[in-house]
Amino acid sequence: MNSIVGKILYNRYRIIEQLSQNDWSTFYIAEDLASGSQKQCQIEQLHPQYNHEILGAQSWQKVLQAFVTQGELLMKITHHPQIPQLLAFFECDREFYLVREHIQGISLEAKLKDSLLEETEALDWLKEILGILDSIHRLEMVHLNIQPSSLIQSRDGRKFLTNFAGIKSAILFNNRELIKVLNPDFSPPDQSGSDFTADLHALAKTIIYALTGILSESIQAKSAEVISKNLTNLNPAPKANIRPELARILNKMATSVPEHGYQSIAAVLNDLDFSAKVVKFPPPFADGFRLPQKSPPKAQPVEKFLTPFRASSNKAKVRLLLTLPFIIALIMLFIGFNKNSAKKLVKYTNSDYRFSLKHPETWTAQQIDDPITGEIVVFTSPLESDTDFFAEKIYVAIDNSSSEPVSLEQYNQAFLKRIRESETGNIELSEDFKTQIDKSPARTVIYSRQQGSLQLRQMETFTIKNNQVYIAIYTAERDKFAKYYPTAKRIINSWDIK
Repeated sequence: MNSIVGKILYNRYRIIEQLSQNDWSTFYIAEDLASGSQKQCQIEQLHPQYNHEILGAQSWQKVLQAFVTQGELLMKITHHPQIPQLLAFFECDREFYLVREHIQGISLEAKLKDSLLEETEALDWLKEILGILDSIHRLEMVHLNIQPSSLIQSRDGRKFLTNFAGIKSAILFNNRELIKVLNPDFSPPDQSGSDFTADLHALAKTIIYALTGILSESIQAKSAEVISKNLTNLNPAPKANIRPELARILNKMATSVPEHGYQSIAAVLNDLDFSAKVVKFPPPFADGFRLPQKSPPKAQPVEKFLTPFRASSNKAKVRLLLTLPFIIALIMLFIGFNKNSAKKLVKYTNSDYRFSLKHPETWTAQQIDDPITGEIVVFTSPLESDTDFFAEKIYVAIDNSSSEPVSLEQYNQAFLKRIRESETGNIELSEDFKTQIDKSPARTVIYSRQQGSLQLRQMETFTIKNNQVYIAIYTAERDKFAKYYPTAKRIINSWDIK
């Protein structure tokens, strides 16, 4: 295979250097000449194992269409903040190319050359990758190629999942060829290319390898070792200095008998929450509280007259004590809303499309420039915790697909019609009202939709300027939509269009 270092692909990407190569792909570092700043990206050149010259026209079209379909799906799932963004994919001279965001960091494979992982670090890798897998499994997609080289840690400590096998399987003709692509050291023995549990199996073997340096489908904790005068531990599994609970979880994930293993990522994460296995008593918010004692009968008429009021006062105290936690929670929630909406905003400017807006400094801005969807940039909220699997996002897009000028009302009616006639049939319209963007008339449509098992709520606000439709799309999980709504409104209200 001839090197393409120095060439310019797609009239845009200049190949700088070759990173690595295997039987199926060659990886390069390239600079994006269209970005204006020569931003670096990673390009993967795929090498399907068939003869281009003798491949029939009908078969070639089938391969190309499968590549495009998988590329579009991969581009959607790489919106996840811990999957390197697929920036573009294209075919050139019957060669297939993927253009990805370049992550400055180190793979787990390279990391293990220096030292094995300790339990705490292994748990961090396990939980974070499970969180990413949960998101892609909800979109009905399987990774199929988890191994140490597919896991990357960036310089700021974030974990990434890359090197999906689905795009490679798209340009092959059968599962027999796909099996050749996969690493047999980490794939299940009966890998079929469609079972979600295959990803759990491969991830467990990866973590076991990272803890022990040995390829194995099982592991044992050193504390569980049985050694005495008459007994020796006959378990051939490698040992690691980990708690027995973690060993059991990894063994269950890596089992070669699917019905004996985990059937969902949620079940794994639940077992990994070791703190949840500790019984916790409710907080002593009522310490010192005593049931009101009945006052002995008093001879004085005045005291007798006041008794009902005292009893009523005691009942009020009981109600206050019982409702106090809820009142405090509401106050904290209110403070949280205001704190969230009052975060310092930083300015984002796009000189190519001549607009700017402000976003919280804790949100990340990622350039997209997708010519198909019209998406220009996406702003992503930080994850709240290890169990937060969906980051709230605001996409900014420009729709200039119509050759004829359209009014705001015409565009709104066409948009509503598209929602009602959605093929998925799971979109529920919530609100449609007039508003403004940069002092220009605008419309806002809020609706709910389901993405796999994920319940989402989406708000699209759009206006028309310079014969183009400017669109801001805010997406969040349904139960978190209201929490980030004030922040979304602040971002959209700051939009300045030249």
